[in-house]
Amino acid sequence: MSEGNEKKLPKVPNSPKKVVRQKRDRRKKSLIHKAYEYSKLCDADICLGIRIRDSGQVTTFQADPTGFWSGFSSHLERYYPRPVQKTDKDFDEPAADESADEEDKIRPGEDKAILLAEDE
Repeated sequence: MSEGNEKKLPKVPNSPKKVVRQKRDRRKKSLIHKAYEYSKLCDADICLGIRIRDSGQVTTFQADPTGFWSGFSSHLERYYPRPVQKTDKDFDEPAADESADEEDKIRPGEDKAILLAEDE
């Protein structure tokens, strides 16, 4: 790539820390999700490590924690703060709030009071 075509991501110095942290966390989540998708669609062994320089917090993603990259986790066990370790199982299982029964969910246009009255 020639120097004229390179894009530099601007740092926003006047931006509040919360906004910067939210953007960073959103990008990290997206990157981990992309790694998960790639591992499933391309049948690939993926190991992704992200270290936040300011805090030293490490987040890892392993598509198969017992497979090719299994030794990687043992290197991080002594690290502080403890790494956040994610696997493909974190994406395969529905979240607790998504696993509620369909009957318990309030549908658009329905009133919660009506649903409670029907249960009695």
